[in-house]
Formats: sequence, C-alpha cells, structure tokens
Amino acid sequence: MDRFIVAVLVALLPSKLKILVLRMMGHEIGKNVHIGMSVLNIKKITLKDGVRINNFNYLKNLAHLNMMERSAIEGWLNWLTASNTHNYGQEGFGCLEIGEGTRILSRHYIDIQERVTIGKYSLIAGSNSVFYTHTLIADPNSRGINKPIFIGDRCYVGSHCIILPGSAIGSFTLVGAGSVITKNFSDKNYVLVAGNPATIKKSYSEKSKFFGYSKLAETNAVLEMSEK
Repeated sequence: MDRFIVAVLVALLPSKLKILVLRMMGHEIGKNVHIGMSVLNIKKITLKDGVRINNFNYLKNLAHLNMMERSAIEGWLNWLTASNTHNYGQEGFGCLEIGEGTRILSRHYIDIQERVTIGKYSLIAGSNSVFYTHTLIADPNSRGINKPIFIGDRCYVGSHCIILPGSAIGSFTLVGAGSVITKNFSDKNYVLVAGNPATIKKSYSEKSKFFGYSKLAETNAVLEMSEK
C-alpha cells in the first residue's frame, strides 16, 4: 500500500493505538508520547520520551524525523515537507532534527530538501515563519541547490521570519519578528538578530534571565523587529 495512504489511515487512530501501530511498523516511539490527528508520511520516525505532535500537522516525504525528549510540534497546520523533485541524493534530504524541550508553534512551513536542525529548548514562536533549504541560482542550466539550516540551543524565532538556505543561528539568539535570515550567524551568541536582511542589532549578557531560564521553550515572550 502507498506510504501516503498508510499515513492518512494511521492519522485517524487514537494516539495510543497509533503509537502501537507505528512501533509495529519499526518506528522508535518512547514513553509518554502523544500523537494527534496529524499525517506522518515519514520513512523513519524517532520520538523520544514525552514528545508531543498535536492535531492537523502534515509531515510529507521525510526521510527521518528525530524529536528528542519533551520536544513538541505543539501548534496546528504546520507543513513540514520534502519534495522528491528536488532530491539530489544528499545525505540530509528529508531529515528534521528537533532538540530536547524545543517547541514549534502554529502555521509554519519548513522545506526539508536538506537537513534542518533545531537545538534544545528553542522556540519557533508565533506563526507563519518559513524555512527554505532549496533555491535556484542565476543560471538557466542549473537544477538548483540544497543547503541545510541550523538553529542553535535556547533560541527564539519570532513570527513571520524567513530562513534561507545555508543560514545558521547561534545558540542564545533572539530572531526578531519579520526577519529575513540570509547568512551564517552560528558563531554569534547572546544577540538579537533582526531586519531584512537580518543583522545583529543588540548583544546581551550571558547572565540574562531570559537565556538562563531552563525552560526557555515555555516562555510567552514576544519580540518585535527592532531597528535600534
């Protein structure tokens, strides 16, 4: 039977029965996991203890979903997808890694033509942010390129952000709402990155209460894009 059809049928099952079926299919599902009515069209699923995937999310054509302890796709209408049309055989195709305690809220789009890695206790906040790992270049003979995206530990990504292929955010970074990330900031920590294209707007002390909060992913802080 087609994997998509199987994924849709499994999505309709109650969480406990769904987990039992997924385990029988060879997927690794830990303890105290909850999976709502979401379509998981994925070759290999690894969900550690305490993971939550809520209702009405669509994970399409992924090679591997790896969610660490107490991480969550917490909102709804998230679209996490890889397209075989742009699969150039790279190792990271369709691989999404979500660190311990990290949360993804609602209505985000993550293109996973290359590996997308989000560290621990980070928050993809608000709604309508877009992660692109595939792009075309100014060459009519090119088939396009795929580049990975990396988000570090204890980061906050505000609403309506655009993260472009090859971009990276260092740990302890705040990404202001509406920002367009076009380059690698992985060597920068304790900073506010904002704007279009995004630049470093502000630095923070390592003793900041926000970054020291051990459950950063549970904060309700809201960042606005700042030009200061």
